[in-house]
Amino acid sequence: MKQKLILLFSSFTVIFLLTSNANATSVVLSDMPAYKWYHGCGPTAAASIFGYYDLNGYDSLFDASGWDDVRETSNVQDEISSPAHNSKYDPQPDASGPAPPDTSIADFFHTSENQPYGWSYLSYADDAFIDYASYRGYDDWNAWNERFGTFTWDDFTKEIDNDRPMMFLIDTDADGGTDHFVPVFGYDDVAMKYACYTTWSEEEAISWRSFQDLRNSWGIGYATFVLPGVSDAVPEPATMISLGIGLIGLSWISRKNNA
Repeated sequence: MKQKLILLFSSFTVIFLLTSNANATSVVLSDMPAYKWYHGCGPTAAASIFGYYDLNGYDSLFDASGWDDVRETSNVQDEISSPAHNSKYDPQPDASGPAPPDTSIADFFHTSENQPYGWSYLSYADDAFIDYASYRGYDDWNAWNERFGTFTWDDFTKEIDNDRPMMFLIDTDADGGTDHFVPVFGYDDVAMKYACYTTWSEEEAISWRSFQDLRNSWGIGYATFVLPGVSDAVPEPATMISLGIGLIGLSWISRKNNA
């Protein structure tokens, strides 16, 4: 049977429906900026999500206006990782002097603090979203971390269907350990793949990766759920258990050439 391609547009989402006997469906959020790795994969991945929301109702998250300005301008770079943060921690830490004030995503993520350059702990990921949004004037955000297996494919697709990108902590080299944060903003319901940016280039195309556990290439260790405007949302009990497990999650950045 000949397949038909139908494009449906909304202000937040571009939905691609590939109609066939199986009713195959893929969904990709539009207005999702890609950023090149800047002083840590954690703040870089988080910045894509903040950039998306800056373009969709939360325009004080970055000192930018519109699609062109929310790209990786000097203002946006400073809000990913501030000059003061970079001077203190990257790439050779300066042990003298006080810690800089928290003004950038990297500050709230504690990237490179008491750890190697570019590393970010999972245990700070949810608070980084909440606290940076609060710093920028939005006190109604919530976020939490969940281990893969605790959150399911249905949980993930529900977030995308509700116009909410996520952040995954993944295992790029299938060695069983997490090593990279990525912004996630789409899915393929037939191939069971997630859409992400690798953070290696501002001009990169969407990267499609299989929705699977650690010890698989680009397997998922943990996800960070980000809910703006719903500060009273509470994770399910199973999620709370996973938060304790999630404290051991560590992301580090190595400059690999990923396909």
